[in-house]
Amino acid sequence: MAQDLIVHEPIEIPFRKQRNGNAKQILAKHVASFWALPVAHAIAQKQGCYIFALRAAKGYCPWYVGKATRSFRQEALGPYQLNHYNDVLFDGRKGTPVIFFVAPDGNKRAVPVATCNAIETFLIQSAYAENPEICNHQQTKIPKWTIKGVVRPEPGQPTLVEASFRKMMGIGAA
Repeated sequence: MAQDLIVHEPIEIPFRKQRNGNAKQILAKHVASFWALPVAHAIAQKQGCYIFALRAAKGYCPWYVGKATRSFRQEALGPYQLNHYNDVLFDGRKGTPVIFFVAPDGNKRAVPVATCNAIETFLIQSAYAENPEICNHQQTKIPKWTIKGVVRPEPGQPTLVEASFRKMMGIGAA
């Protein structure tokens, strides 16, 4: 049986800004405020994967990818995760902290552990390709093989053959 998940809208995480500079910090009271938000409360008991990112003028930059095999409420903003998030925020990087959730749609909430593991690995490798400074250390090893213009291509337009192959295989299709 296929497990269809959706990307839920990014939710801004409340934070405290330092008086001087760009340093920020997420405290326990901010976590409580976060889960009180209707959009966060609606997803709190679901399972799946989550991505901590900073939203800035150029879009979003991923900084941490995790999985929740119990519930997002129990795992996405726990002490271990907050340490990673606050390390990123304390360095004074520009942007607003947000979190994306990849989870079942509607009333469904469970995701098989094997599915969570596979999705987490894929998302970590994708995030690492965009931001080699992500906080994740495991599963960041990206395979050394490529298919020119198709899998892990160098910048530039693919040839017509490469583009046709990508389309046929559903690789990189948006």
